[in-house]
Amino acid sequence: MKITEQAKGYIQQTMKDNNVNTLRFYGIAGCCGVNLGVGLQEAEEHDVIEQINGVQIAIHPDVKDQLNNVTIDVEEQDGEMGIILDGYNPSSCC
Repeated sequence: MKITEQAKGYIQQTMKDNNVNTLRFYGIAGCCGVNLGVGLQEAEEHDVIEQINGVQIAIHPDVKDQLNNVTIDVEEQDGEMGIILDGYNPSSCC
């Protein structure tokens, strides 16, 4: 996983605004298996903690492989900034 400089700044500011120091990736049970969830929240017991481009990331082992070739970036849509996951290909079977 990589984080662009623009995304780093956005994530760090959002973390500061929300008094959280971790971006967490986790699994959500879906009809086709585990889907990817992301949020500003503290790491949980089984998470793998990594520092990527100065950002603390927690990744639950169930979704770690889904993030191997992902670059976190930001984009503006309808006047709102948000992160995007370039290279993430969610499974779709429903």
